[in-house]
Amino acid sequence: MPAYTIVTTSATEGSEAAEVNTLADEFGDVSEALGYSRRMAEEMVGMAGQLLLDFDYSNVGLYEGDLIDEDLEPDHPAFIGMWVLDNEGAAFVTAEEFAAEDAEEGAEPDPA
Repeated sequence: MPAYTIVTTSATEGSEAAEVNTLADEFGDVSEALGYSRRMAEEMVGMAGQLLLDFDYSNVGLYEGDLIDEDLEPDHPAFIGMWVLDNEGAAFVTAEEFAAEDAEEGAEPDPA
């Protein structure tokens, strides 16, 4: 079974600090790992609702491989995508969508 690494990052409105947790586990395939990470994201949204917390930036990232000892950022080659959390729920952004959005933000404005 292939290994996948899941990174949860959560920060609440008005907080300077974020809590980051990393776990690596074996799943049958990427869809199984994606489903597990989705459930984690939904649980985080549910807990925030119960505690009346507003999200500042929170996500659950998914990476291919056992990368527990590595610094993981969305530009890592093993990045599959992430669940971006807000008070409405969780939405999945693929690695390709994230890279395109990042490139769009980094592009200089066209002097028209």
